[in-house]
Amino acid sequence: MEPNIILSDRTKRFFGWIGLTCLLLIIPVKAIRWSDEAIVASIIVGIAPSALGPAGLLFLILSSSNPRLARFTLLQTTVIVGVIALGLEFIQLIPRPGILAKVHYTFDWSDVAATLLSVAVGYAVARWLIHKKGKP
Repeated sequence: MEPNIILSDRTKRFFGWIGLTCLLLIIPVKAIRWSDEAIVASIIVGIAPSALGPAGLLFLILSSSNPRLARFTLLQTTVIVGVIALGLEFIQLIPRPGILAKVHYTFDWSDVAATLLSVAVGYAVARWLIHKKGKP
């Protein structure tokens, strides 16, 4: 089992910037979806929020100074993020009551695959950055 994550303040800040960038990149992607351009049909634009969101969440959690979160290993943190992200994908299948029924959500297996890929890539990048030249 890997040890708990002990990161320098510099690494935490870097992870925070990576997470914030990933999450903020979702906004222009969502805006592109609403345009009438031909790019709307693109698979990349369709799965980008599912690819950026989980990785962004992972890096934001890793950048946290919360002592409760520091107890977890990188793998445990990644599993928690994966469960949250997959839960958000599958919750779209639940019928919504009242006015929420008019909100259009689309469940797609490519989004689930993008979520899993995002969590895996986020884990690999975080692990590489943590272990690069020893503990930063």
